[in-house]
Amino acid sequence: MLEVVPLWLEYYGEDVMEVTPKKYREHILEEYQVIEDRNARLGEYVSLDKRYTKLLIVKEHWQREEKEHEIITRGRKHAELMAHQTSLTTVSVLFDPDRNRESPRTVVLLGAAGIGKTMTARKIMLDWAAGKLYQKKFDYVFYINCRKINLVTAQQSMADLLLNNFPDGVRPTKEIFEKPEKLLFIIDGFDELNSVLSMEEVSLWSDPFEKKPVKTVLCSLLRKEVLQKSFLLITSRPTALEKLKQNLKFPCYAEIRGFSGDDRKEYFHKFFGDEKKATQAFNFVKENEMLFTMCFVPIVCWIICTVMKQQMERKEDLAQTSKTTTSVYLLFLTSLLTDHFTDSVQQSKTTLWKLCSLAADGILERKILFEEGDLKKHNLSLSTIHTLFLNKSIFQKDTECESVYSFIHLSFQEFFATMKKSLSSKKDVNSLLKIYGPSKNNYLMLTVRFLFGLLNKERLNDMEKKLHCKTSSAIKLDLLKWFEAELELFHCLYESQEEEFAKSAMDNFQEIRLEHIRLSTMDEIALSFCVKNCCSKQSLYLCNCTVVLPPPSSGGEEGRGPTMHPHLPPS
Repeated sequence: MLEVVPLWLEYYGEDVMEVTPKKYREHILEEYQVIEDRNARLGEYVSLDKRYTKLLIVKEHWQREEKEHEIITRGRKHAELMAHQTSLTTVSVLFDPDRNRESPRTVVLLGAAGIGKTMTARKIMLDWAAGKLYQKKFDYVFYINCRKINLVTAQQSMADLLLNNFPDGVRPTKEIFEKPEKLLFIIDGFDELNSVLSMEEVSLWSDPFEKKPVKTVLCSLLRKEVLQKSFLLITSRPTALEKLKQNLKFPCYAEIRGFSGDDRKEYFHKFFGDEKKATQAFNFVKENEMLFTMCFVPIVCWIICTVMKQQMERKEDLAQTSKTTTSVYLLFLTSLLTDHFTDSVQQSKTTLWKLCSLAADGILERKILFEEGDLKKHNLSLSTIHTLFLNKSIFQKDTECESVYSFIHLSFQEFFATMKKSLSSKKDVNSLLKIYGPSKNNYLMLTVRFLFGLLNKERLNDMEKKLHCKTSSAIKLDLLKWFEAELELFHCLYESQEEEFAKSAMDNFQEIRLEHIRLSTMDEIALSFCVKNCCSKQSLYLCNCTVVLPPPSSGGEEGRGPTMHPHLPPS
């Protein structure tokens, strides 16, 4: 009689090394307990538990007005808005029964680039292995990295795709798949998949040990043709929503919104691991409205903390640093491009230029939510680089739904708009300044500050080296003709961090008079930078001005900006 050999045994042979649930947990615990920072040197690791900071996760969809409000709000108001969102949820209850007493089997965790999706996925793996999460719910939790799947060309089985989760020499056995209802698959970075995104005509299959094209394997898992009762947690940028909807059965959605104000403070303390330095750094950032706003994005928080820690190690004064708001935004841009974009130099320049053009037109038209037609006007398709910086939102409109796109925050749209102007002709820059003009249009204020920041020699070198974009600093002198001796000029000069440029600008004014102004810490820092670059024959009058001092740090006066008296006599 012919003996039928099971496919899994035929494929692996009889010498399959099995792993118990306990040993699997121990392996996952060891694999996920540390992470490498982006700038880690050989042998440098950070404890994931000690670094990870809670993120705001919501289950409710935005209304259009709410989305607009969130994009334009800044500083402390933005932090308050983040903290008071409704429908907040946590990772621990994502698979809890809903109102119909049904446990969702597929959860999609959406979030912008750099918002913490991968870190959250890794933390779930770690907490499950450590016995802190989903203990009674899942016997096995598997992590599938979509970026790595893009590199797979050979046919694979479902079991093959999970090999990275197991110790060397160990393969998943049929016993693991016998209880699919006790399995959780974390599919991290769905939006980064290449060919797998074209799934419409894939022929599905149901045997986890049969080799098929990777597209077929993954699509069968998503559509629950294989391991039907298993659970899925999928992370993705919102721009891949349409593809997700085509391939999932009754998914539940949640979105990572980033750090609240308190979470930002906690991140600083975890990063520095030193009460005095963390407080000093956080208090300084809190006084800079734009930097504090963008700290809701974890990768921006990491960039700022990394830069400030290096400054402290060099004993540098935080207030006099060259790492201005422009520097941090440029670092954010180059960090994401380095991580995600592999196109040719020419392709990257072209694509970036289109994105900058969209941003610039939006700023001039005072538009922050873009429709499909706006993207087509600028020849923007949702390629890798566009999905890095554009978020997609779906709103209900009458009996239908509409899709709109936006930058993660208005300040990033302003930054991209400034890049467009700085890389354009002298005529384009002057046209922007003409609109800004004597009336000092408030909606262009940050755009103009960024313009000064990007014309810094170090920034120009960074753009040429990292973005392959070349611009000229020759327009610097043209910038000054639009300014009088006023507070906003001092902020622009501080953003430039060019002492010689500041001196030539200040030489135009024999007397500077500021009256009835409530000076913030950042106003004071910008003013001090400019005063330092004045000649001895100039006069500065602060008449009936008040200085708002930040709360003292635990380490005393360290970390505060240069202190000026509220009423200075002429020098």
